Amino acid sequence: MSGVFPITAGFETLDWQSNTNSRVSVSVSGKTQRIKTGAQFWSFKLKSPAMTRAEVMADFAFIVKQDGQVESFTIVPPTVSSARGTASSTISVVNDSSVDPAYNNQKGSSVVGVSGGSGTLLKGDLVKFASHDKVYMLTEDSNMDGSTVDTLSIYPPLVADATGNVTYDNVPIKVYFDKDQQKYITQADGTFKYEIVMNEEI
Repeated sequence: MSGVFPITAGFETLDWQSNTNSRVSVSVSGKTQRIKTGAQFWSFKLKSPAMTRAEVMADFAFIVKQDGQVESFTIVPPTVSSARGTASSTISVVNDSSVDPAYNNQKGSSVVGVSGGSGTLLKGDLVKFASHDKVYMLTEDSNMDGSTVDTLSIYPPLVADATGNVTYDNVPIKVYFDKDQQKYITQADGTFKYEIVMNEEI
């Protein structure tokens, strides 16, 4: 992995996308059969604002260092990486056999038992567990009371066992570029712009 993206200026726009793979078969009678065939991943496009030459070169030097699609790196995307709720303090995954088996925090589970912290986490917000790189979206609001086991409902289901602390604000995403060619554009007023598209690395 080649470091953390060095954002020198706030991005102008963000296009966020969830990607799932499925196979659909349609019979002669019109009935359909649908099955999921691969892992879910996030992808997004960022467009820079008008930048000075010094600003764009700082970013572009990092971009070309990724060697097209070869390397992966970490970026904290604007807007969506920030929690909308009131959660504060450390929230940790609970690894306790007394927790309901439905909240087993193991690969394939869509509900994770947690404790600590206070305030709320809201559906649609992103979270990341310390034990692996995948980023998840909350599908239900959760109220942290700081004393009992609370639950986080997530999508997609866990791709690996969850352990450790939960990142819920400024959530970093491990990504790679979706193509080998990258460019920046010079504007008539002497400023520069670029656009990058990234896929989450699972």
